[in-house]
Amino acid sequence: MSRLFLSSLSLLLTVGLAGAQPPRVPKNFFQNRQALLKKQEQAAKNNAGVARKILRRMLQTEMSLAFQAREVSVGGDGRSTEQWVKRDPKLGIRRESIKPEGILLIDDRRRQVLVHQKEKRYQESKSQLAEMQKHLQEALRGEGGMLVVELQGTDTIAGRPADVVFVHLGPSGMGPSRRFWVDRETGLRLRMEERAPDSRILSNTYYLSLELSPNFKPDDFVPPPVPAGFRRILDNQKRYKTIEEAARDGVTVRQPTWLPLGFNLRNIMVAKAAHPRTTLFWGNGLTTLSLVSIASPMPPLLVRLLKGAESGIVQPPKGERSYTWKTSEGYCLLIGNLPDDQLKRIADSVK
Repeated sequence: MSRLFLSSLSLLLTVGLAGAQPPRVPKNFFQNRQALLKKQEQAAKNNAGVARKILRRMLQTEMSLAFQAREVSVGGDGRSTEQWVKRDPKLGIRRESIKPEGILLIDDRRRQVLVHQKEKRYQESKSQLAEMQKHLQEALRGEGGMLVVELQGTDTIAGRPADVVFVHLGPSGMGPSRRFWVDRETGLRLRMEERAPDSRILSNTYYLSLELSPNFKPDDFVPPPVPAGFRRILDNQKRYKTIEEAARDGVTVRQPTWLPLGFNLRNIMVAKAAHPRTTLFWGNGLTTLSLVSIASPMPPLLVRLLKGAESGIVQPPKGERSYTWKTSEGYCLLIGNLPDDQLKRIADSVK
């Protein structure tokens, strides 16, 4: 191909491009686009409003509806348990294990009793029902505007139609998320799933069957007497609402100087036993974070899991994942479902 031909072709293309007209923007293009964005924004707000109404109804139902259910709980390690759940809005809740057998928990709104046949343990503590209700209500408030609530569609659990509501941190946040499957007819929670920031399932609890007109026995919600030969464990922990309240009682509390946005202190528990233990609990309406300080040598299991290091992420068998480190008095565990880098940053800021 000659140079003269290439030069002529180049000239024709240049002239052609120079004479080309830019594409015409359709009339009202920008106005239509802005209207579409506003419509999408309004649709998202309407979705969130419907989702919050579903969750509010769920809370009201859990406080007012009597039911009996067969429940399965699956942990992040794949281990599952199965139990009968009986709940009466006035009398409390009863959980009796099917798999494994021999574990009974009764909360009569005054105290909670756990009876473990295999371990021959009878453990008493303060009722947890009010605290559980409070945590769910936090999710609806959306602490500091950090939480986003979305209606994601419908599903069927235990043969019953359910709405699926997704609760998570906003785009700028890092943390776990939760899904609630809410019965369309009654508003009862039929399933709940929690996932880590990397989408790993941390817990999954759902009903296999549901009975809405149960016939409870007179003693279903009455804690049994202590069986012969069982070890009775009483709740000897003192509770404080603030750091200042604990300090006035002479309690020295280790605490972090940095926490992710949205986390607020819920309470402080102090056990003055052979090995004193102080535990701080925080919540952001979606998940919890706890810092445990123990005045005793680190147990051999944790030492092995750390593999000679003085600090690091550990995952004990049948235990909760945590960042663990040695202290001058003993050791600390920071337990939570946050990313590893956030757990380490919190732990490094503890004074």
